[in-house]
Amino acid sequence: MLFVAEFGLRKMSSTPTPKHPKFISVEGSYIYSRSKPDGFRFSLVSYTILAQSSLFPHSPPPSLKWKARSNAILAVLKNFGADFLCLQEVDEYDSFYKENMENFGYSSIYMKRSGKKRDGCGLLYKHDCAELVFEERIEYNDLVKSIPDGKLDDEYKDDLSDKQDLEPKNDSAFKKAPEDRGDPNDPHVRLKRDCVGILAAFTLKDPSHHVIIVANTHLYWNPEWT
Repeated sequence: MLFVAEFGLRKMSSTPTPKHPKFISVEGSYIYSRSKPDGFRFSLVSYTILAQSSLFPHSPPPSLKWKARSNAILAVLKNFGADFLCLQEVDEYDSFYKENMENFGYSSIYMKRSGKKRDGCGLLYKHDCAELVFEERIEYNDLVKSIPDGKLDDEYKDDLSDKQDLEPKNDSAFKKAPEDRGDPNDPHVRLKRDCVGILAAFTLKDPSHHVIIVANTHLYWNPEWT
């Protein structure tokens, strides 16, 4: 899963018109823009390194082996040439990604998911593009503790009620899964999924010296609870 955004922002002015990120396509092995920015500019890629065993059953088994797949992923990340890389479902960070990406000119922030999870989120940035000034690692499990037992706000209750009303009653595809994950109406069950996030502020190494904030996260998704 890949999203690419190229940001061309103008310098501060008295004009109140907001500036929005411009999303562009990736063609070939480079990122390009049809317009010339008159402010500062940087590129960012969000890339999910999916679990090969469950997401690519149609692929030849040899191509899913770690040795072959890791080299292919590394080539893809290098070819992006992005100033910032937001990676999700990253395992083998210390043994593979950290050093290899450093050789490509990237520093990185990594946060592994809690519990027995092997993967985590990585935020990588080019040395010559930005300087890290602040970072915050977010453990969503810690946020669940702030929810009082048995209490849901009205908006959350209404949302759950609407979802239940829309669920088919006799469709076998919506039957309870063999594994009991708990009551989805309980926020302590619904939200405590060992998910993590990274928030970081950077100073761009260009004449503008603008400070930007980049966030990266990977949230648990269960199709039966949507």
